[in-house]
Amino acid sequence: MAQQSSLRIDTSVKGIILLTLPISMAKLIPEINYLVNAGFLGHLGNVELALAGITGVYYLIFAAIGYGLNNALLAIMSRRAGEENRRQIFSTLWHGLVIAFFLALGFVAFTLLGLREILVFSGIPATSVYMAHDFLNIRIFGLFFLYAMQMQNAYLISLQQSKYLMHVAILESVVNVVLDYGLIFGNFGLPALGFNGAAYASVISEVAGMLTVFAIIKGFRISRRFDIIPDWQIKWSTIRLVFTQGLPLMAQYAVSTLAWWIFFLLVSRHYDYNEQAVSQVMRNLFGLGGVFSWAFGSATNTIISNLIGQGKISQIFPVLSRIMKISIGGMLFITVLLNLFPGLFLGIFGQGPEFMILGTGPLRIVSVAMLILCLGIIWLNTVVATGKTNVVFYIEVAGITSYLIYVWIVIEVLRQSLNVAWMSEWVYWSVMFGLSFWYLRKGDWRMIERY
Repeated sequence: MAQQSSLRIDTSVKGIILLTLPISMAKLIPEINYLVNAGFLGHLGNVELALAGITGVYYLIFAAIGYGLNNALLAIMSRRAGEENRRQIFSTLWHGLVIAFFLALGFVAFTLLGLREILVFSGIPATSVYMAHDFLNIRIFGLFFLYAMQMQNAYLISLQQSKYLMHVAILESVVNVVLDYGLIFGNFGLPALGFNGAAYASVISEVAGMLTVFAIIKGFRISRRFDIIPDWQIKWSTIRLVFTQGLPLMAQYAVSTLAWWIFFLLVSRHYDYNEQAVSQVMRNLFGLGGVFSWAFGSATNTIISNLIGQGKISQIFPVLSRIMKISIGGMLFITVLLNLFPGLFLGIFGQGPEFMILGTGPLRIVSVAMLILCLGIIWLNTVVATGKTNVVFYIEVAGITSYLIYVWIVIEVLRQSLNVAWMSEWVYWSVMFGLSFWYLRKGDWRMIERY
């Protein structure tokens, strides 16, 4: 038997950075990819760029559900790693993959059978309904491959092998960008499919990502290196555990992303195509800048879960302090650059001077929201790591309720400017941070249950 490698986490500044940096890069590369995608669609026209917001956020709803399941798996597997309970790590992954497959099957069926009616009911123009429906009937099949990739990524992170995530992201993004350029415009001898070309490119790239992470786990013998014996048996107790821990998180991410979709639907009803296109760009910016925050969120989940598995509850707040200092310092650097040189970012999308002027105000607002996100996501993922996922859901309900009330009043009732509309992100992430902070300081989470 191979000598066992330790599964205990390194909580030093160096250890936090070594865990988080590859996750950041792995998340950054696809976001750059989405940015390039939006840039390509912007060259087709502002209608296509505007529709990329609606279709992108719709797909993101279901991708976020997978991310919620991923976070639950990550918390469980990281706690098992802290306990040195190696056999249960792979079993958790396998059960997560089974649940993910059936979730994807249900969401694909829902999209194929019910999406058109939802789009018509939302009140967007008939031409937009046709284009968005046609696009999403292709794009939705990527869920099968995205979910499989997400679950395997959680397995690698729980074993502190996040360095491999960057290889997966690079290959996936190269495939996507090349196929975007080929299938949208008809380059490299490929058919010119326009807007739908981006859908085909994205699905194929997710297939490539899933196969790459699988090849890494097998080729580098990750399981054998950590003396983890694959257990393919289906156990209802494990299904119940994964689903019970994952359901509040899946609901949380689904509800939050659905609220974002409602925001984009309201924007499509009350703002012109230039303003809709700016909102799509702000979505890309928030995703691009937020990758570092989400990476630190994943790292926080892993580190705190591992510490809890070791029984080192007293180390949680000192470690959180270190994580926050690193995260906020990096985000400040990004936001200062954005505000000093907004034209460099906005110029990517091939629009005119009016677009650049219109986009500068929302860019500054979103950059502040990114700083608040930094705090909120770290504290929220600490709550996730305690296993109190039902509390996470309640925090989400409070945040989403505040968000929806704000956007409804500001956009639907008062018809305020796009700048004021995007301040909704300040409202949402302030509530998420405030309630997570309050719970971890005053709540009963220290009565941690074993699972």
